[in-house]
Amino acid sequence: MVAMGERSGPFKYPRGEYRRNHVVWPGQEAALEKFVRKRHQSLGMHKLAHAHSSHSEDALTWSCFHCLAQVDPAIRRRALGELWEIAYDGATLPDGVADGKICIGSDYGAGGESTEVDASIDGERALTFVEAKLYSAMSQADLPRKPHNQLAKKLRIGVQAAMASNRDFYFILLDLAPRQMLRRLNPGVSLDEATKQAPGGFASKWLTAYWFDRYHHARGGSLAPLREVLQDIPRADPTRVANHMGWLTWADLFKVVLRAVVDNR
Repeated sequence: MVAMGERSGPFKYPRGEYRRNHVVWPGQEAALEKFVRKRHQSLGMHKLAHAHSSHSEDALTWSCFHCLAQVDPAIRRRALGELWEIAYDGATLPDGVADGKICIGSDYGAGGESTEVDASIDGERALTFVEAKLYSAMSQADLPRKPHNQLAKKLRIGVQAAMASNRDFYFILLDLAPRQMLRRLNPGVSLDEATKQAPGGFASKWLTAYWFDRYHHARGGSLAPLREVLQDIPRADPTRVANHMGWLTWADLFKVVLRAVVDNR
């Protein structure tokens, strides 16, 4: 028996009880089962493997976005508008996003690349990717097998998928804290340091904020890094892509989703 306070690692729900780790909308039990048993191209049934862990990003992503997808359309639109306002510093929710379908764990592919997107809002006029991070940092590039880091890959695939269907593309990074706070975990880091394979885990979470700022040309920085990421994609507009990048925290998402569910009673 482990004494109080001595547990190492995240809390694990008992085997077979992963539903307790997810918020399940009434009548949506089969949808959750399908979600956790989805097979990843290279990782196998990784969702099911981590479905019992209280640190599961997939469990949190499902719990928030699946509930948001179930509420009344008018309530959902209002909630998305509030999330957009926070993620994009006061911007108004685009009409192309407001009526989109909320998807969790969908696969997208373009230009010979493919990826599973944590959450997406798939509409007729706009495609939005949400990259969800909890305690882990984004993965780095690893040449030649992996030419782009995780953030760059999502941007590349999203841009191409949206352009192929003549839609606008938006990208939201969802993390524990504002990017300014995560950057303080390793202030003044050089590009060389940020490019090296750093140890994983919470100590490397500054990487996500670093690369987001680099591509987002925060504080009036150069568009050259994002232009390099998109250089082989015809008609890709780095300025437009950068302006369509937003940052959201789990705390804000939780509050907005809870209000939507309460309003839906």
